[in-house]
Amino acid sequence: MKYLFGLRKSTIIFLSHFFICFALQAQQNNNWYFGQRAGIRFSGSPGQVTPVTLTDGAMITDEGSAAISDSNGQLLFYTNGITVFNRQHQVMLNGNDLKGNISSCQAAIIVPVPGNDSIYYIFTTDAIENNFSSGYNYSIVNMKRDNGNGEVVSKNTLLWQSCTERLTAARHQNGTDIWLITNDNNSNIFRSWLITCNGLQSNPVVSQAGVILTQHLLTNTGYMKISPDGKQLCQTHFPLFDPDVSNPNFVQLFDFDNTTGQVTNGRSVMFDNAMYVACEYSSDSKMLYLVRPYERKIDQLEATLPSAAAVSASTISISTTSPVLTLQLAPNEKIYTFRPGQSLGVINSPAVKGAGCNFQDNQLDISPFSARFGSPSFINDVAYDPNNSFSYVITDSCSGRVQFTAISGMPGTLTWSWNFGDGNTSTLQNPVHTFAPANQSYTVSLTISSSVSCGNIKSSRIIKPTGTITDADFDYVVRCDSGYIRFVNKSLFEQNGGGQYLWDFGDGNTSTAANPIHIYNREGFYSVKLKLLTGAACIDDSLIKQVEIKNFSVTAPPDQTITVGQSVILSTNEPADSFLWSPDTWLSNSNIRNPVATPLEDIVYKVTASNNEGCKGEDSVRITVLQYDDIYIPTGFTPNDDGKNDILKPFYHGQVILKEFSIYSRWGQQVFSTSLRNAGWNGKVKGMLQQAGVYVWFIKAIGKSGETIERKGTFVLIR
Repeated sequence: MKYLFGLRKSTIIFLSHFFICFALQAQQNNNWYFGQRAGIRFSGSPGQVTPVTLTDGAMITDEGSAAISDSNGQLLFYTNGITVFNRQHQVMLNGNDLKGNISSCQAAIIVPVPGNDSIYYIFTTDAIENNFSSGYNYSIVNMKRDNGNGEVVSKNTLLWQSCTERLTAARHQNGTDIWLITNDNNSNIFRSWLITCNGLQSNPVVSQAGVILTQHLLTNTGYMKISPDGKQLCQTHFPLFDPDVSNPNFVQLFDFDNTTGQVTNGRSVMFDNAMYVACEYSSDSKMLYLVRPYERKIDQLEATLPSAAAVSASTISISTTSPVLTLQLAPNEKIYTFRPGQSLGVINSPAVKGAGCNFQDNQLDISPFSARFGSPSFINDVAYDPNNSFSYVITDSCSGRVQFTAISGMPGTLTWSWNFGDGNTSTLQNPVHTFAPANQSYTVSLTISSSVSCGNIKSSRIIKPTGTITDADFDYVVRCDSGYIRFVNKSLFEQNGGGQYLWDFGDGNTSTAANPIHIYNREGFYSVKLKLLTGAACIDDSLIKQVEIKNFSVTAPPDQTITVGQSVILSTNEPADSFLWSPDTWLSNSNIRNPVATPLEDIVYKVTASNNEGCKGEDSVRITVLQYDDIYIPTGFTPNDDGKNDILKPFYHGQVILKEFSIYSRWGQQVFSTSLRNAGWNGKVKGMLQQAGVYVWFIKAIGKSGETIERKGTFVLIR
């Protein structure tokens, strides 16, 4: 340990040479990279309220990752704990072979040195798959190297040997320094390491609280998250797949003192067989979200209630279509949910209790790449810092007038510098600003400077001056055969408060559903109007589209009765782009408009026709087949191609299996033979018409009871 401390001391001296005043956390988590080359960006562009999918990522990781952007939201670098990728998505100089692990839940976290524009720590942790042998380590990046692309200038310095897969960071109460929190293996020991303007301090604050996690091997996996206000720490561990009902999986909540770094007052929150994996806080720190992937649930709890029992009792469960594995709070103060696949779910209003939190599964498409089992890690308050930030109240939603109120816990004399994101600024602590145009989003940033602090605090929030961003749009899917229409709402409707959809279907009916289904009783054109109601008519929006309703039907032929062995043409009256007859038994072709059916038994054929507009129609026809008690062969036939009695063939019960049907001339010469049930003789041999006269037939078959049947007789060919 003496040698280790010596390394840390030299690191502090090294960092001091790079010291300058520099704004901290604003927009440092604007770029996320994770999973199989997946990425998203939260832009400060006016009007943009949803993240943009990135397709330039070079990183692959199963679980943990981290990314860092500058104070203006421009990407600096990202890592999976093993490889560091620069802003050009290339391996950073000396940026390989870090001692993290792509199978660690929180493989890495990036911490900027307060008051410095170029020096960053990458803290890494090992995984259970490697027996945690590498421990906690740190590497140092200098962004002034390699023409601003950065270089790892110090690599894999051991921080602490005993590690779990948990690793997190939290802002100090002074608003500039940062705590790194680690968790010893098989223990209840936490270590808080302080990073100041002078770099990483050598002696951690050691706390011992909560349950000693030695129940099973998987208790050393899981997550730690600290609430944005820096007052509470959540710790999870992976459950066994067959947990003991008497000792269910649980999460621990702790008090965190972001002034001293102490972790205290451990308390367990549990339910029988609740197999919790990960956690995340809402931006106001009041709601805690826990995921139970094996039960396909997200639990919402009120984290600030006074007892573990009260926290447990506040639980509201939200179902998911597939297992959610991790959660991460974003710059837009929404929580994004991660699981393997090409989309992310979103908790759109995490601070709202119950269903009002508005969880939407598969809300954000991240294709062509995909998430895996983890999410990126960030310092607790980069999404929102309630201790050194600002709040706002919309005083006039029509004009976009907003009252801002700034707060800070920084010591000394403070100065305030506002950038409203529309080209306007202010130096007041609590300014009032009017945005134009009002009906779009803006990234508002505030830089707080102190006369006695080494660094500034730069905080930003995405706001909507009207309280709502509206842009009405919809599409629809028509089933023409029934007048059924499913409307698909594509509107941009970002709300701070309540709002409502109002549909007018143009036939006297309305709906307030987001995605309604409506049935029209008559054909024709209808003007469908969607209106977005915000509570302020000046910012409502609407859209009208013409919808055509036309009937589509298909009619099969009338029911028919035939004798076994006869054929019938199945014909429809409606031209269509595709046909399907089912079943396809005894049909010449089941995918054409007019197939030939030669059924051996009673059968019902159903025809389904569709066109390129998605319309479908169905109808059916019943064919009754009259059976013969014995084998019947006509005593004569006239093969003169008049379409009547041109073929001589046997008729017999549908369950009889033909083995041979042969015809001989009166001199014993074979002129025809077949084993095909519906085949017959046309009076020709090698294309030559045969003479009129008497011929002999012979038939061999297997009866419906399995007996062998042999018959012979004569017939007359008539010209």
